[in-house]
Amino acid sequence: MSSSDVLEQLRAARPVAPSALRERVRAITASERPVRPSPFARLRSRRIALVAAPAFAIVLVATAGVIGLARSGESSRDTALNATALQEAAPPQADAQKAFPVAPGSARSGVPAPNPGRLERYEANLRVRVDDADELADATQRAIDRAKALGGFVVSLNSVVPEAGKGSAELVVRVPRERVQQAIGDFSELGTVVAQEVHIEDLQQQVDAMTDRIAVLTAEIARIERQLKNPNLALETRSRLSARLAADRRELRELRANRAATTREGELATVSLSLTTEQRAEAVPAPGRVDRALDRAGDVLAWEAAAVLLVLVAVGPVLVVAILAWLGLRLARRRADERLLERA
Repeated sequence: MSSSDVLEQLRAARPVAPSALRERVRAITASERPVRPSPFARLRSRRIALVAAPAFAIVLVATAGVIGLARSGESSRDTALNATALQEAAPPQADAQKAFPVAPGSARSGVPAPNPGRLERYEANLRVRVDDADELADATQRAIDRAKALGGFVVSLNSVVPEAGKGSAELVVRVPRERVQQAIGDFSELGTVVAQEVHIEDLQQQVDAMTDRIAVLTAEIARIERQLKNPNLALETRSRLSARLAADRRELRELRANRAATTREGELATVSLSLTTEQRAEAVPAPGRVDRALDRAGDVLAWEAAAVLLVLVAVGPVLVVAILAWLGLRLARRRADERLLERA
């Protein structure tokens, strides 16, 4: 059998589609319209993610930088306004001298003078820096000698003078109140004054109240003593008056002791002197606008990251459910297409 005969037989035996299948294909073709492919259809999801993620990060960083620059300018203006307000609020020097009068010869101390007409608790804290350990020991001895020369005395002394490292001395002295400014001025000349603080509390009102109470008790004790001299006094009344007399005498002793201590407290001023060899720390320069902008940008980025994280936490479950549903529908459609092809 020749090849031409084989070809003729194959052509005669080729399968022919049933008429029902032809009609179904025509119906499907007629019902479906050609869809024009979108230009974005060729882009895969992975490529879109690779482009969108860096773009989103660039937008966040740019936003943070713009906000940081804007806020840095506002910070500098706020600092200038605060400095101006502090300068305007500061009292003039003349008013300060009027509010805190300084005794003649002690104006260099710059501390308020005590009121000579009233009893006051006068306490001063002074911190002075010296150069080295040798000067620390010398300044401590000079402070003790000066306190004694002013009619005062040393209450406590704690000195640490190492061979190397930071040395310090804590000295508490009591001097007559009228010479406290002179003492503070002399202590200020021992080195460089780092800090100075003064506390004044009026004690005259307390002393006056105790004096009045002492006068009342003295009169009452004298009256009770006169009553007890009566020989015809009833036993019960004598017992009651005796108990009252003993209580008044006890209260009178306590009041006199407290008044004496308070008066002594008002006559002597307490000066706490702290000597140290610690050097002053170098001043930290104020941050420039670029540094402030970077700080602000970092804060903005932190807020943006927190906002993105919050959105992911809130919307993440919904997105996962939506993606799973979309995958399920796509798988179901694919299986339906496979079954249709199998039937065909």
